[in-house]
Amino acid sequence: MSKQALLSGDQILCKGPMGKAILLAPVPLPLAGSGQKLKVGGKPVAVEGDIAKSKLPGPYIAGPHAIPGVLLLQADKEEANQLSTKLKVRGKKVLLKEAAPIKGKLTAPAMKPNPPPAPPEPDSTSEYKAPKGGTPIAPPSKLKTV
Repeated sequence: MSKQALLSGDQILCKGPMGKAILLAPVPLPLAGSGQKLKVGGKPVAVEGDIAKSKLPGPYIAGPHAIPGVLLLQADKEEANQLSTKLKVRGKKVLLKEAAPIKGKLTAPAMKPNPPPAPPEPDSTSEYKAPKGGTPIAPPSKLKTV
């Protein structure tokens, strides 16, 4: 069965749990394909390394830390199942439509409320990961088989 290639303009949708952290809203990470020598519908394909270039903030909570904080989200390094085994552009493998590992670095900690007069307690975890947390999305007309 053939798999679909990701193109410039497609997105990796980050949502749901990331370890003990939970994203409060879906965050779409846009892809900028750098495979200029291979275009589908006028758009360059995404190749190795393109997936980790995009970063966006996303609100989260974690366990008892119910006052939302912010994670800087990005797709982690590609896994073997995300890469074409046959198609390459300038020596780099083409990215396929597969779930992507996501990581989120703490930029503003979620806070655990305490009874007054004690101040809220910040989340001390510096990074959260979701091995299959990112779902590639694009309108079906944009996806092509390779």
